[in-house]
Amino acid sequence: MRIDKHLHLVIPIYADDEFGEVVSYVHSTPLLEEVVDRYFMVLGVTYSTIFSQGLGLAGGPPHAMRVLKMVATDRGIWFDGPNGPGVESGLMNEIRRTTMVAALNKSGKWDHLPLPVAIDQGVITAEDRTEVENAIVFFIVAYATLGRGQRGGVIRVAAELWGAQVTSSPFTEWSSSLKTSTATASSGARSHAAAKSEPAPANATVAGKPSRVAF
Repeated sequence: MRIDKHLHLVIPIYADDEFGEVVSYVHSTPLLEEVVDRYFMVLGVTYSTIFSQGLGLAGGPPHAMRVLKMVATDRGIWFDGPNGPGVESGLMNEIRRTTMVAALNKSGKWDHLPLPVAIDQGVITAEDRTEVENAIVFFIVAYATLGRGQRGGVIRVAAELWGAQVTSSPFTEWSSSLKTSTATASSGARSHAAAKSEPAPANATVAGKPSRVAF
């Protein structure tokens, strides 16, 4: 049983060029209920800390994993211990395991990869990984802390602020809506392809420039 099978987070990742073209999407699914039960306290304290320290909906997603690590480290549960797996190996690895990536390949088609594989293969850069994992942790702690009537609204508002998308579709169903690119990339540039329901706004900016990860 999942906390809420109807809401999933989709984060666009942009190319390193002036047009800010989307080259991959990260699709995150809520954690299993038993995982949340195991880590509910650190998840709840993380969510509370994000708001008590003034980060809020705008500042929470870029720093949520850092806040989680700070809270877990202060409690002595970031690493494995006598009571079992720590937050790093237990919670974060589960979040990565349930996160998928749709990445545009050289043929203009979408490869489907688990997040750890995308990281290992260099599909997700170190910078993108940090930004994505911070955003996903915000998504997770909001789910784990808020009631069913509240979580959808909070997640949607945060997603709109950062150009991400909330979808009711699991990864396989959602990724089938992605269009295959028919454009031919020149000079080794990656071609652009967009989802039928592309996260809006896909041209989100930071300091007047397209952001690489828009959540």
